[in-house]
Amino acid sequence: MEQILDGKPMTENIAVEDLLNFVDFNNVFYSPAFAAGCFGLTTRRLADIEAENGLDIRRIPRGASSARTYTAEDIFDISALRRALGQAKGLGRQIVVSTFVQKGGTAKTTTAVGLGICAQMGGLRTLIIDNDPQGDTSSMLGYDPDLGPEDLEEMGIPPDRLVDGHLGNLISPLLRMRPFETKTLAQVIKKPFGENGIHLIPADSYLEDLGVALDASNNSDMWYAKWIDDATKGKISECDLSGYDLIIFDNAPSGSRLTKNSVASSELLLCPVRMDKFSFRALIRLHEWCARFAKEYNYSPAIAAIPTMFKRNRNRLLNNLVRLNELFPGGVTDEKIYFSEDYEKALDVGIPLMLWKGANKDTLNAARSVYGEILDRIRNLAKAN
Repeated sequence: MEQILDGKPMTENIAVEDLLNFVDFNNVFYSPAFAAGCFGLTTRRLADIEAENGLDIRRIPRGASSARTYTAEDIFDISALRRALGQAKGLGRQIVVSTFVQKGGTAKTTTAVGLGICAQMGGLRTLIIDNDPQGDTSSMLGYDPDLGPEDLEEMGIPPDRLVDGHLGNLISPLLRMRPFETKTLAQVIKKPFGENGIHLIPADSYLEDLGVALDASNNSDMWYAKWIDDATKGKISECDLSGYDLIIFDNAPSGSRLTKNSVASSELLLCPVRMDKFSFRALIRLHEWCARFAKEYNYSPAIAAIPTMFKRNRNRLLNNLVRLNELFPGGVTDEKIYFSEDYEKALDVGIPLMLWKGANKDTLNAARSVYGEILDRIRNLAKAN
């Protein structure tokens, strides 16, 4: 695979289509300006941190001199160092969040992955759990659940990109009906950006069978919560979740048994919603769904409704935004995800937007603002109890 600088091919003789199936993140290189921007630092301050702590950052020839260049793993390693130095802080306790809106195409997966990347860069040890049998989150992070071992070999993709385990393999030992082989967390977990990057529990189509097993169990909506609690307290052999500050579930756009379990285990529900009339109807349904959930379980997570694909100076969108605030008072983010072709282009390239330097700076800054606001809410939740 040809090397990439700042999320772009270093030469022009490789087509975008050649990058779609597999991106080797270790061969995607970023400039000092991009790396510093991930932490809100100046390039000078970043260089000082590297020098003060003896970090050896590779250099590439540039004209008569050379320039520092970073992989995503380098960036996350620096984030871990900043946490160790006290320049970034974890949470006082673990927080679980879920994405959910009963409509596709509202940027749920983009939100889950983008928030996870920003959280990890901000010093939070983050686990993303793909809770959608379609496996879109897994694919966005480089693990296509539709590719088997022979497919990977034929396409020249490393065998460690194989999705050969999911959440069902970890929860199965707790259930009366056990549809999956029991696996350890180490056998299931994926680390697309190294040990200090976000971690992923991937998904594939077989995850649907977990819903059937949950239906056959008592307290069928509470098993994710039990699993997280037990795994955080060391009660499940070889499945320790205590090291994670933040756990993010990404869900399918349906109120399935899998989704209900993630919501029941969460303290914050992330609801990215387009302001068009069709997506807005989904918000009405979401409001009703949350009300029923709260009545049934005497519990409801906090809401973070995120306006997405927003366009300025559109009266209809502004009116819908007012209505959104009425439905979820205090729950709507002040910041918005504005419409940009960068989101689709990042998907085409195969690099998550928050790690794609080809994105417009305004697009990245707007997204960082939204995720920063959500992280502030998460930190406040951690302090509340």
